[in-house]
Amino acid sequence: MKLFHNARAYSFEPASGRFLLHESLLVDGPAIAALDCDPIGTGVERIDLAGATVVPAFADCHVHLTDTGYFLGPRGLNGVRTYDQFADAVSRLPNESGIVLGGRYDESGWLDGATADARPLERFHPGARAMLSRIDGHSCLVNANTFAWLALGPETPGIERDESGRPTGKLFLEANWRAQSGFGAQIPRAVRRAAERRAVDVALSRGAVHLHAQLMGFERDRYAEEVEALRTLPAKVHPKVCEPDAALARELGLPYVGGDVFLDGSLGSRTAALFEKYADADSSGSLRFGDDELLAYYAQSEALGIAAGVHAIGDAAIEQSVRVWERVLAGKPSSRGCRHFIEHFELATSEQIDACARMGIYLSMQPQFDRLWAGDGGMYEARLGRARKRSMNALARIDVAGATVCGGDDSPVCELDPLAGMQACLDHHEPSERLSPHRALAMYTVNAARFGYAETQTGNLAAGLAADLVILDRDPLRDDAGFAGCTVLQTWRDGSLVAHR
Repeated sequence: MKLFHNARAYSFEPASGRFLLHESLLVDGPAIAALDCDPIGTGVERIDLAGATVVPAFADCHVHLTDTGYFLGPRGLNGVRTYDQFADAVSRLPNESGIVLGGRYDESGWLDGATADARPLERFHPGARAMLSRIDGHSCLVNANTFAWLALGPETPGIERDESGRPTGKLFLEANWRAQSGFGAQIPRAVRRAAERRAVDVALSRGAVHLHAQLMGFERDRYAEEVEALRTLPAKVHPKVCEPDAALARELGLPYVGGDVFLDGSLGSRTAALFEKYADADSSGSLRFGDDELLAYYAQSEALGIAAGVHAIGDAAIEQSVRVWERVLAGKPSSRGCRHFIEHFELATSEQIDACARMGIYLSMQPQFDRLWAGDGGMYEARLGRARKRSMNALARIDVAGATVCGGDDSPVCELDPLAGMQACLDHHEPSERLSPHRALAMYTVNAARFGYAETQTGNLAAGLAADLVILDRDPLRDDAGFAGCTVLQTWRDGSLVAHR
């Protein structure tokens, strides 16, 4: 047994919706044995935490593990702030057997107001298969050699062309997904496994033990192999097969399916589906599925008892998801106990929020989006204008409405860092949408455990649950101190230390 004492340990109390303070935590093997207990005996290892804080281990409810690991180091273009820096970073991308891949560029934050284009790929990597994926993954840049290799038909949606009709190398919509899938298939298995392990090591160092990993773009018979590979990692991984196919999830023994089943795209790439046009473009995005196609997916999932999820960012996409769920569920929670869900849920109306609360639709959201793009003059304002920007990522309204909101980072879009996500909940650009530290911590712990059908196993500090915990150097709940100044000292999974400073 291990007794963590001289500690500030927090367990969630459902009746109050807050975390209660305890002075010690007793762990017996892989499980928590008791709180506020001080047994005497030679079989107890006493660990003096010197006033450090213990909270349940964090979850990241939406993460792309391969991309996260792959874009660590020189392949990640998120640090560039001007077009010249962008071109220089592209020049230094590694060429591996004729494949050049970079990602995470975001010109919405560039200081020179320039726009990313494919010219650096043509200049530095003309003979390679070369692609740069935008930070949101919903558009990309390719060189001419790669465009020819993709063999996209001229009618393929999403091929940007110049005034003379020639492809510019910028791809959206179906053309983008064809390119992303093609490059994903080029990554050798050994490289994929190494990238996933790097991502998990980062996650554990930042307190994230529970990872909802998005799997997409594989042939149907490859998903079983990918799911098994994720289960060998030292984190607790919840694989999300991003196909509208509940039967496949049942074959794989998963209680959920979907996640990044795209109803629309992203705001940054102007492909999210909106009721009104973008403020900076003569378009309003588009829906990827018709209502009847979505109905078939939702109805099959409900009939099989599999929780179904979709990616919906714009208000038009969210509306489609809600109205189709109304048809399947008759406006009530799932009769099968399914925890159906919507990922991102960025531009939602109050009516859509209330409908999700009424039907028990879980909302998996990324508070760091607000930190990245909601500032004055930022990407949200450019795409939507000030009025619509104010309604983005309505965390407090969702919480008050009674819907279950869960936290994630959509890494590598944002840093895989739950503490940063929780702090973003406290710093929301719209003061009325800010959460308390208790509610922010619940998003990444107890709420996430329910989302993963794991609340009887983990997600809280309580007797009988797994000893999945994080030790912080400071107390983010004391006097509403917040999470920004906290450092993860140790991460424990099932009573074993898996990361420490």
